Amino acid sequence: MYKIVCADPALQQKLSKPEQYFIPEVLRELSIVLQALKRDGTLAGTDFYDTNTNKVSMKTFYLFYKPRIYTGEDGEISQEILLIDLKTKSSEVLKQRFSVSDNWDDKDVVESIPQYDKPIKIIAALQYIYEGIEDSFELGSALGHRGKKREYIARHGNYAKHTLEQLKLITRIKEEHHWSAHLTEKGKLIAEAPSEELKLRLLIEAMLNYPPVWRIIVAVTERQGELGDKEILTDELVKDLTFPEVLRDSDTSKRRAQTLRNWIKWISDYSGIPIWLHKDGVQLLIPMLYAENKI
Repeated sequence: MYKIVCADPALQQKLSKPEQYFIPEVLRELSIVLQALKRDGTLAGTDFYDTNTNKVSMKTFYLFYKPRIYTGEDGEISQEILLIDLKTKSSEVLKQRFSVSDNWDDKDVVESIPQYDKPIKIIAALQYIYEGIEDSFELGSALGHRGKKREYIARHGNYAKHTLEQLKLITRIKEEHHWSAHLTEKGKLIAEAPSEELKLRLLIEAMLNYPPVWRIIVAVTERQGELGDKEILTDELVKDLTFPEVLRDSDTSKRRAQTLRNWIKWISDYSGIPIWLHKDGVQLLIPMLYAENKI
């Protein structure tokens, strides 16, 4: 039998109480992998990451390790597996859990990024439209926005409708002298969902199927097959990935980049699936949500 030891105290802490640090998809595979390493000292499908380190790619994580055999002071031969790092495949887990379809063309340009970032208000706006409130002023007022001029309140109603349209939860159709909003099938699923939790999970699915959000998530997780740092989720990274160069310095692009960044942070926080944020250059430990079933 091989003894499992960790090169990093932080990884040792995670493995001592894995249910507190890893999502269910990772826990299932990790248990099988660690049992195999203890028994055999290696895994089928292992690659040589470098001359001293092995890497195995599982469905939900990458594991870096070194088998070691040495003779102790008592002359006994000891065998151990030194775990170097474990990196969750966040984008793959999100794709599985929330039914993400990323078969769009990455060259497609999104004409306008939303500027409305509070998930609860996005769902509230959808609910109001479902109940028949379509006028931008009335919608903005129902959502709690106040302003000295009617146009200020109407602007917030328009922001909300624009966000719902970009997420493909409503469509807007020209009817005589006004544009009417109609819920899509996905929009109706959220509006008619029997619980707040289900509404939020369906909203996450809609956000992940929005190309700019998925493009950013892949960017902050795609280097997980390598040791070392990955891309950090910042406003600058968001602008580089989603805006034409000529627009990146505008105030509007800054506000809309913050919208996308806030969505991604919220998705990570709610789902328990970690991404890299600018906090000491480490992967945040996030409270886990044990809701495994796909919608």
